[in-house]
Amino acid sequence: MTHCIKFIFLFFLFCWLPPKALSQAKVNTFHKKVPFAIHKSLGDTISLKTLIQQESLFTPAPATPEKNDSKNSYWIRTDFTSLLPLLKQDSIWYLHTGGFYNISYYYQDKGNIKLKEYGPLNTKEKYTFYSPKGGVYFSTENLINNKYLYFKIKRISSKDGFENLQPMLRSAQQKTIESNYYTWEEVVEASRDYLFVGAFFIIFIFILITYFISKRLDFLFYSLYTLCLLIYLGRSAYNIIVWLTYDYTVFSIWFHSSLQIFINLFYVAFAKHYLETARNYPKLNKAINGIAIFLLILIILNTYFSFNLLLDTQLLIMNIHRIVMSVFAVVAVFYLLIYSKNALAYFIIVGSLLFTAGALAMLFTTVRHYMMLGSVAEVLLFGLGLNYKMQKDNEEKIQLRQTAYENQISALRAQMNPHFIFNSLSSIQHLITSNKKESAVKYLNKFSLLMRNLLESSIEANGVLAEEISLLEKYLELESLRFNHSFKYKIEVDNNLDVNAIEVPSLLVQPFVENAILHGLLNKKEGEKTLSVHFKKNDEFIICEIEDNGVGRKTSKDEKSILKATKKSRGIEVTEKRLQLLNQSEDNSIQIIDKTDENGKPTGTLVIIKISIEQ
Repeated sequence: MTHCIKFIFLFFLFCWLPPKALSQAKVNTFHKKVPFAIHKSLGDTISLKTLIQQESLFTPAPATPEKNDSKNSYWIRTDFTSLLPLLKQDSIWYLHTGGFYNISYYYQDKGNIKLKEYGPLNTKEKYTFYSPKGGVYFSTENLINNKYLYFKIKRISSKDGFENLQPMLRSAQQKTIESNYYTWEEVVEASRDYLFVGAFFIIFIFILITYFISKRLDFLFYSLYTLCLLIYLGRSAYNIIVWLTYDYTVFSIWFHSSLQIFINLFYVAFAKHYLETARNYPKLNKAINGIAIFLLILIILNTYFSFNLLLDTQLLIMNIHRIVMSVFAVVAVFYLLIYSKNALAYFIIVGSLLFTAGALAMLFTTVRHYMMLGSVAEVLLFGLGLNYKMQKDNEEKIQLRQTAYENQISALRAQMNPHFIFNSLSSIQHLITSNKKESAVKYLNKFSLLMRNLLESSIEANGVLAEEISLLEKYLELESLRFNHSFKYKIEVDNNLDVNAIEVPSLLVQPFVENAILHGLLNKKEGEKTLSVHFKKNDEFIICEIEDNGVGRKTSKDEKSILKATKKSRGIEVTEKRLQLLNQSEDNSIQIIDKTDENGKPTGTLVIIKISIEQ
């Protein structure tokens, strides 16, 4: 299994590596320093012929960096006198001179001095993977005066310094192997780069998709921050970066430096929206706005200096950029440590410290993978922070939605209670005006008990099912008393239904029971009048069936009764809205069935109510 995994890993790794093979033989690591001297030509007025004739013009390289002047030329004379016995052993050699932007190579060929230009700003050759980038091939026949090779360098930056020049000699065969084959150490090195690039690319795609789904700006800026880190730190994994450097040098110079600014710009923009600094940290928000303006100005300045090849000035503004951002980062971390209002700030603090630790490790060890590791740790931590923030936001939204739902239920319930109270008082008034004092007193006693229970349950929007059934029984007693026990009723509850453990909205069934009595049963002229209420459980719902053997809806609508309200009753309408809110649906909450006999004659009404169980 382990060998299989290793094979798959190497297969995908080699598919993405540049077109080089893995060397099976040990590469000769022969390197030999070549002595050299330098002549600074003011204004580029001296010729190579003069330099060849006056060898005393060349001096050792200065020990300290020299300020750059793009008008001057610097001549490098490499001296192979002490290496001639070695050079005669092979016909072709390779001299590594280093990565200068503009360099010319002078050599002898069949008695004539010839010139070859290389370096990104000097050569007209297009980039190829196998061509040498920082040196030249030569033989002993190319040596001028049988011992020298000459180079002329045009410096465009103080960093493009000859003070660090160390010409290194190696065999052409060795250079060919290095150009065409990977050593195992290079494979391990490349695998780290590609692992970093792959991990960051997956993170970037995931965050970008999340942004398009959520439309949240913190995810947008976080994805852009990740993309810039991916390109900047993983640039050695892309052959395209080398291609840009040699074929589009000016753009490459601008792109490399601007990426550093964009990384910080997207980072502060992400922190601004992630921490909601405008609301939670007003002072930090002002500082971030100022830093963002500062970075945008730097991008404009960097663009101007890069495309005009004013690289020393560009280097100066980049150093100012690093100092300002370092100071801002330290101050911001301490500010958040003192004034943090929630755990979100600690994700920013710890993530920034991890990135800084990686950067410092790279600075002191020159191993860039430490910074990659710090970046991965930071990005993953920020991802956890965003996930934590989304979770908290969702919890707040759910809480707000629940509060709004309860408020709306309470408002609808407030419409329900006056309706029921008014009908009950109307019943008392009817008994009194009918001179039925004894019945009126009984009715008033039961009504007072019902009102007491109702007021006690009004504090909460919901109550247990047992309380709802108790209120319904009292109501039916009152209505039966009111109409001289002209109808019979029963309430049934299935055995598998725990009425003391299930919560339902109060007075949800009562309007339908009231409707069955007033418009179904009381309009019936002949026969027994019955009403049944049946509660049962079905999955996550309580099913309440209200069935009567009255005249049916159509007949009731056509009949004229003094018991009908002069205005449209709001009881059923309000209850339907309550059920829609409770079930989070507009469909199938209430089902009304008109019962008929075999002749099609109405035999009553069946109302089926589906109530979502409060867990």
